[in-house]
Amino acid sequence: MSNTITLTASKRDLLGKGNARRFRRAGQIPVNVYSKGEESKSLVISEAEAKLAQHHNGLITLNIEGIGAQSAVMKEIQIHPISNKILHIDFHAVKADEMIKSVVPVVLEGEAAGLRQGGELEQVLHEIEIESLPANIPEVITVDVSGLELNQALHVADLKLADGVTAVSDGELIVAHCRAHKVTAEEAAEDAAAAEAAEEKEEAAGDKKK
Repeated sequence: MSNTITLTASKRDLLGKGNARRFRRAGQIPVNVYSKGEESKSLVISEAEAKLAQHHNGLITLNIEGIGAQSAVMKEIQIHPISNKILHIDFHAVKADEMIKSVVPVVLEGEAAGLRQGGELEQVLHEIEIESLPANIPEVITVDVSGLELNQALHVADLKLADGVTAVSDGELIVAHCRAHKVTAEEAAEDAAAAEAAEEKEEAAGDKKK
């Protein structure tokens, strides 16, 4: 299970793109917190804490100065396409006893048995949607593929999830499969050329014998 991380936030009274740029130049990242039936909160957090949130899928406690603690999960993050710096983050406020849906990365571990049988492993699904309490959201779902034989597939329904976590994604979706090595057009051309060269060499040897 993931651990809850705690971030310190301050209220942001100055809104607009110009003020957002000024905050970022000062090392602060504008964020919004959305709650059901309430007005969104405009806040800022430090760039360092924004980076912590960027790589955290689980529950986040926002300690908001003058307001108090707010439990939330990250819903959207805006990244600059060139500098890769964080521009803005949207959080969604949650309650500890509220079941929520989250998208979690899938990581494969182990060497598939089918690799030793001449196959190749392909990961088809890199993330799945789950439902759980906020505190139970896993950082990643690790899948052991060591038992995957040649021409076998692992589906969402086959995943062993922690107690309190259920898959929302279709159980028939393929997460990974081990299949026979596909011959590329380039490899086929190389094989054909090699076969042709061998044939020409054999013909040349025959002519010499004559």
